[in-house]
Amino acid sequence: MKKILAIDDNSINLELIGEILKTYYPNFIYIHSLTGEDGIEKANEEKPELILLDILMPGLNGFDVCKILKGSNRTKHIPILMVSALGQDALERTKGLDAGADAFISKPFNQSELRARINVALRIKEVEDLLRKRNENLEFDIKDQNRKHLQDENRFIQISEHAREFYWEVDSDDIFIYVSPVVEQTLEVSPLDIIGKQNFESLFQLTGTLDGKEIIKNIKFSNIEIELNINQNELWLSVSGFSVIDKNGIYKGKRGACYDITRRKKAEIALKDNLKQIKKYQAKLKKLNSEITLIEERERRRIAENLHDSLGQTLSLAYMNLSSINDVNCTPDVKKIIKGTSELLNKAIDESRTLTYDLSPPILYELGLVPAIKWKLEQIERKTGIETILTVNDVPEELKNEHNIFLYRIVNELFTNINKHANATKISVQVFTEKEMYNIIVEDDGIGFNVEKNKTAANTGGYGLMSIVERLDSINGSIKINSILNRGTKAKIIVPFN
Repeated sequence: MKKILAIDDNSINLELIGEILKTYYPNFIYIHSLTGEDGIEKANEEKPELILLDILMPGLNGFDVCKILKGSNRTKHIPILMVSALGQDALERTKGLDAGADAFISKPFNQSELRARINVALRIKEVEDLLRKRNENLEFDIKDQNRKHLQDENRFIQISEHAREFYWEVDSDDIFIYVSPVVEQTLEVSPLDIIGKQNFESLFQLTGTLDGKEIIKNIKFSNIEIELNINQNELWLSVSGFSVIDKNGIYKGKRGACYDITRRKKAEIALKDNLKQIKKYQAKLKKLNSEITLIEERERRRIAENLHDSLGQTLSLAYMNLSSINDVNCTPDVKKIIKGTSELLNKAIDESRTLTYDLSPPILYELGLVPAIKWKLEQIERKTGIETILTVNDVPEELKNEHNIFLYRIVNELFTNINKHANATKISVQVFTEKEMYNIIVEDDGIGFNVEKNKTAANTGGYGLMSIVERLDSINGSIKINSILNRGTKAKIIVPFN
């Protein structure tokens, strides 16, 4: 049975969460822990579907617990929802996201919001588990096919070492004058029915074929593969031989040998079919990856709309009502309290609006990719003080909405990496078209990094650059990254219009 783990040093909070989960998630077993150390142990033992984690705890705090869980192969795929009174602090949220948290919710929390966050986390976890399972199955299939291919090669080598080939000779009219007895086991025909009765073309079924003509014309021929139909069974032979010429240059016939290569050819055909099937699986996997990204984006947008339409409107109405009270004759102390509360409500409205835009910026859907990038750069410059420049040249049309979503998330991930790792003072973005290709260049003046080392790290279990490459590959795009240590990084994204 699936489980949900809550880690909080306050037993009252654990009881409250337990009652909510019991009411709305009866099919889940509720596990709780009062310390970070005990929570880590239970997470490793129980492997829950979701972890609700408090930040302020004695001993290991929530950030430390999150880092440990996300750093372990056993627990790194479990989504972590941080539930804390510090959730409204942007710096604390950033610190939590750096530690690996998947989402935040502030105390005291609204039950509907908590349920929405849990539902999103569980849905994303389910899809990621399905994708990992399919990846594992695909890797198993590839390894199994490689193993079978190696077995077939080993069999072929063993057969070759003990192969029973048959030898033959034809006269100047290409009529057989000699065939070794092994021909009967290979072609299921007696040498007596061949010698003096059949010619080279008829026995090897070469009439009208290119291979037959080449064999007839060539003085020497080696390992020419021919396909025969023997009693409705497919048979492949490798034919080698040479022409017999007397001292006067007169053609006297041919001599040669035939090897049965049926098993090898069937193995090659089977391997080609298996490779085609694997390519189909890979195409399906890429399509699934794209669909997961779009599902995640739709879920982000749905949550953002709900926050805007419900929470945002409610806060705005409360602010308006409180402001109207401020006009009534009240004592200075009451007015001071009303003013302070109004400021808190106004801050909450700003926070909900920022959260809505971070989840799914409406500007991306309403105005397109370039305005969304411009808005994001302005947000970065306002929050971090990093200088930003946006240059747009010759962009005649917007891409499909799905492509805009992919590109916005990719560019946003590059911005996040710059902000977290580059120590940059300037970010410049160029958007332009070139040879029916949509180009985006993101450049910073930060410390740079080793591109090849980063690729190796991605291949051994990280995401980063690999996730960007996979997303672009799903829309036939590509990325080129050039980075020089202490001189900055330049990333060029290329996507076809069609």
